[in-house]
Amino acid sequence: MTRVFQKIYRLSNWFAALFSLIFTALLFVSAFLFTCYADNMTTQEVLTRWDNPLLNLAGMVLFLALLSFVAGWVCRRPEKRIPLLLILVFLWCICCGVLLILFGKTVPAADAMSVYAAAENLANGDLSVIHPTDSYLSYYPQQIGLAAFLEPLLRLWHRIPMDYPAYHALKGLYILLVCCIIWCQYRSVHLLWKNARADSFYLLLAGTNLPLLLYSSFVYGEIPSFAAFSAGSLLLIRLLQGSGTRGKQLLYGMGSLLFLTVSVLLRKNSLILIIAVLIVLLLEAISSGRRSLLLLALLCAVGCFRILPLTQSLYERRADNVLRSGVTPLSYLAMGMQESSRGNGWYNGFNFETYRDSGMDPVRADEISRAAIRERLDYFKSHPGYAASFYFHKYLSQWADGTYASRQATLNTFGGRAVFFQKIYEGDYSRYFIGYCNLYQNVLYLGAFLFCLSCFRDRQKSPVFVLLGLIGAWGGFLFHMAWEANSRYIFLYGLLLLPYAAQGLNRWTAKPFQPLEKGKPLEKGKPL
Repeated sequence: MTRVFQKIYRLSNWFAALFSLIFTALLFVSAFLFTCYADNMTTQEVLTRWDNPLLNLAGMVLFLALLSFVAGWVCRRPEKRIPLLLILVFLWCICCGVLLILFGKTVPAADAMSVYAAAENLANGDLSVIHPTDSYLSYYPQQIGLAAFLEPLLRLWHRIPMDYPAYHALKGLYILLVCCIIWCQYRSVHLLWKNARADSFYLLLAGTNLPLLLYSSFVYGEIPSFAAFSAGSLLLIRLLQGSGTRGKQLLYGMGSLLFLTVSVLLRKNSLILIIAVLIVLLLEAISSGRRSLLLLALLCAVGCFRILPLTQSLYERRADNVLRSGVTPLSYLAMGMQESSRGNGWYNGFNFETYRDSGMDPVRADEISRAAIRERLDYFKSHPGYAASFYFHKYLSQWADGTYASRQATLNTFGGRAVFFQKIYEGDYSRYFIGYCNLYQNVLYLGAFLFCLSCFRDRQKSPVFVLLGLIGAWGGFLFHMAWEANSRYIFLYGLLLLPYAAQGLNRWTAKPFQPLEKGKPLEKGKPL
């Protein structure tokens, strides 16, 4: 039986590595050839253009040369310069975040504003938002987790004698959470590869990620959820590497369980990443024979899949009222097959309007959605060329947008933003922002592809848990090809690729005996 389990593990490992190689190759080629962007912030239509390969290549070479030069300088004295680089990246993120608060003047809008307003009501003791028909949460009850996260923070803010809206303080918290993401991923890179040059590449890539800086002003679920997932992943790596005493192993397991559950509480789509975690835990359990990993997988599944229903139930008891099941998943799938003014499969109101017009009856809403799906499938069958074009552009609109809709997500402002930032959003500087983000995305995808290629070049396979982020990323790819599209949803998967890009660039730009740490040479063919 042990041999059977080992064969299953090796086959799964090979499949994950091969699929990741194909996936990252697809990302790099499509991003290298195309750019998707929005230049009109009123319509926010996603446009697609062919890129100039020679300009792209020249820009990538220059960008990689700068990264390699700085990484090489840092690794001459890694014990002193890597901590210095980490501090500089933190200071850079904090300074940019503060400048965005002071001069970007972003305010929550759309769903972000609706959740924020619901949390404000709850913090003020107004429980009317817990209602089956008359509130935003009636349509989107999955947002109750984010409202529960914001409520105590808003209560605390209300005790401070200041007239400023609480979302300014929340943006300050989000800046710190961005730093938390960077620290957790940096530590994960160090634990996985113990390579000072890879550490340096990661910190440089994280510090030059402009969408990450802009999203620090986006008061919604993405940043806190991914910060929790990053912390949970870091502890999971420590657990799966088997380091530390039994007591520490227990703490790693429980800590990972807690943070992974919180990530789902704050953003339900994080279940995609949790499924990747469960797959990894099951495979590592059958390979190592550690039954504790099976128990952790069970607890993780129960916690992550039950945390939102439990939170909703607690609020319903508190309000002595109920929330309905909300907009149905089938209506999202139907909407993902339809055209939109912004892009194929993007939000066009179908899911919301179907649920509303059905009298908030999920059964009737699903009937309408099934009919819409059948209609689109029949049309796709009759027009295969259109179907291929539809999904090709749906894919590009999400994965070839280097800005990850960061300008659209943080567009709304109060009192007018500073001229410099206004030009980035809607003026002359926007094209430079889009161009830089496109170049950065090319380097990101190239690095991730080179990492996957290294696995095959060296004929060595990483343990399955090393590929956790890649498994989560291509799980997100499959999900959003069927679900509602939005490049903002892809932003977090781009962050998942950062550690792999760092190691991939390190492996393919290092000299044969580039020092990892002082006194520790990198041997040729060293395992990933």
